[in-house]
Amino acid sequence: MKLTYIGHACFLVQSQAGLRILLDPYQPYAFGGRMGLKPFYEKVDIVVSTHQHHDHFHVDEAFGNPVVVTTPATAMGIEFRGIKLPHDQSEGAERGFVTGFWFTVDGVTIFHPGDLGRPLNGEERAFLGHLDVVLVPCGGTFTMGPKEAAFMVSNMKPPIAIPMHYAWPSVALPLLPLDDFLNEVPKYEIIENQPFEVKEIPTTPQIYVLYPQH
Repeated sequence: MKLTYIGHACFLVQSQAGLRILLDPYQPYAFGGRMGLKPFYEKVDIVVSTHQHHDHFHVDEAFGNPVVVTTPATAMGIEFRGIKLPHDQSEGAERGFVTGFWFTVDGVTIFHPGDLGRPLNGEERAFLGHLDVVLVPCGGTFTMGPKEAAFMVSNMKPPIAIPMHYAWPSVALPLLPLDDFLNEVPKYEIIENQPFEVKEIPTTPQIYVLYPQH
């Protein structure tokens, strides 16, 4: 399984057989141009969206004719399981809810929680079961902040945690920088080359930093 961080909350997952799954694609130049990441114009097989905000849901004609997953479903032999999660720290009272999705590709189980507003609780972690890769929003305002994200990673101890949804020069949204999260964790490794291939699952928890490619 190969993983590319496109930017913001968008990742491209590629299977060994060539299946391409795009997670939470953003609408280019959304919010009056504040979403300034370069557009992603490649063919994909499946688009998965945790919620229909402009920075998490966009199906471009350049994608071809992908299957679009917004609720739990099975697509092209992949089971996309879902969990309802709050988009804020007030259990959905401010921004509603998102659907966190987890699925398995090439034996690797990936979890994308979308704009998760607070750390997962014990009941939610138990419902999710074993996860190999957890994508962790950490920029605050629309998601949990750096301290909460670091706390969740410490509690969950996933084999691989990858931060996302943080401040970036081309994203003019009120988000905190990645360094605020990295300052809260004991260690991390920067992955210079993408796509990042998960060949083996680490035996101890790791935090890998993938910089946006767009």
